Amino acid sequence: MSKILYQGLSHLGFRRFNPRAELIGLVDCFWAIGGIDTTPFCSTEKLYPDGGCSLTFVIEPNHTSAKFECNRRLQVQQFSTCNLTISARFTPGSLFMLFGLSPAQLPEHGVDGTIALTGKTKLSFQRLLDRLPYLGLTSAVAEFELWLIELSLNVAQPFRLQTALVLLGKSEQTVLSVATTLGVSRRTLERQMTLQTGFNPAYFQQCQRIKKARGKLCNPSLQLANIALACGFYDQSHFNHAFRDCVNETPANYRLRKLSQIYNTDSNAAATIFSI
Repeated sequence: MSKILYQGLSHLGFRRFNPRAELIGLVDCFWAIGGIDTTPFCSTEKLYPDGGCSLTFVIEPNHTSAKFECNRRLQVQQFSTCNLTISARFTPGSLFMLFGLSPAQLPEHGVDGTIALTGKTKLSFQRLLDRLPYLGLTSAVAEFELWLIELSLNVAQPFRLQTALVLLGKSEQTVLSVATTLGVSRRTLERQMTLQTGFNPAYFQQCQRIKKARGKLCNPSLQLANIALACGFYDQSHFNHAFRDCVNETPANYRLRKLSQIYNTDSNAAATIFSI
């Protein structure tokens, strides 16, 4: 990990760690909240579906729990700084590649890591679980990262998933055109994507368009109609309907809420980057 970034979720003391080169493409980031010298605080946050999954450790003085999670719909989750929490955010498909776990088969609110894993992976996972309470923040994240790097040495990517994900991220592509490019049937593409990411191709593409739109909505100079077209929606009406289904609020209300949060954060403190 090359940096810790304090950005967003400042009320939780959110810290983001960039993964080492060996995990690029598998892990989007590591993050942490809580720990020693952190003011106790609880906050309820919205988690938006994007195809990614997480493995999260909650480290208490005498116990450490770990859970695999993949939110396939909008979820509202409570976060607490009372204990140190560290997590790896996996890119779409990586949970299947690293652990052989299909996100489509995970319970809605996640599954205990000691239950989900088997064999040698479970044994090494248990050793990691036992060590984490005795480590500081950066050491705990580093141990977690090294464990994932060791697992990644045996990863062989089945199917042309990453190519499919890149193509589906392009607004001009259809599910059928992506399947044709890959040389597979639409049904095979749908089956493999659901198995490896928990999302069928159409829903994954919709979530990526919504994710792109959420970023653009934080720019107050962009008009909603232009954002709709830039993100692959037919018109603003189509955009409004799809956005409300996924995010549970209109694009206009989302923009107002996010801009208010950004302005409040900027008025309190600027983001700071620390090298470690």
